[in-house]
Amino acid sequence: MRNKLLIAALVVVGLASVAYAAFAQILTISGTGTAAGSWNVAITAITPTSATGATDTVAPSFTGTSATFNTSLAYPGATATYDITVTNNGSVDAELASITDLVSKNAEAPAYITYSVTGVTAGTTTLAAGATNTVTVTVTWDAASAPVTANETKTATITLNYAQSA
Repeated sequence: MRNKLLIAALVVVGLASVAYAAFAQILTISGTGTAAGSWNVAITAITPTSATGATDTVAPSFTGTSATFNTSLAYPGATATYDITVTNNGSVDAELASITDLVSKNAEAPAYITYSVTGVTAGTTTLAAGATNTVTVTVTWDAASAPVTANETKTATITLNYAQSA
C-alpha cells in the first residue's frame, strides 16, 4: 500500500511538472526610452497695479515661485493690488498644483489685514511651455474694523507650486 501511495505521489508530481512546463511563458521586453524636456517655471515680475492708503514698507520681492509682500496700510479700507507674472521658460507644460494657504496667514495679527490671490486656481490653471500667467495679489485692511493704530503692516510670502501637466 505504501509503495502504491509513493508511486501515485510521484505520478502527480510528474504531471504537475509537465503541466507547468506546458503553460509557462517567458516574457521578454527590450527597448529604450528617452525623455527630453526642461523645467523652468518662475516668477519674472511683480507690478504694483493700485494702492489706496497703502505703501510698500519693503518693495515686493520674488525668488523662484515665491513672492514676498510687506505692505503698510494707513487706515481701514486701505488696499494695495499687485500683478505677479509667472513665466514658463521650459519645454514642459505646467499645472498650478497648490498656492500658499492664506487662511492661516490671514488669521495672524493683525487679522483685519488680509491677503487674497485671484486669477489662478490650484489644480485647474495650466501654463503652457513659453507662456505666462498673471496672478493678482490684493492686501486689504477690513473697512468695517476700527483703527487700532494708523499705518498697520503685515508681511506675507505667497508660493505658487507648479507641477508637470498630465
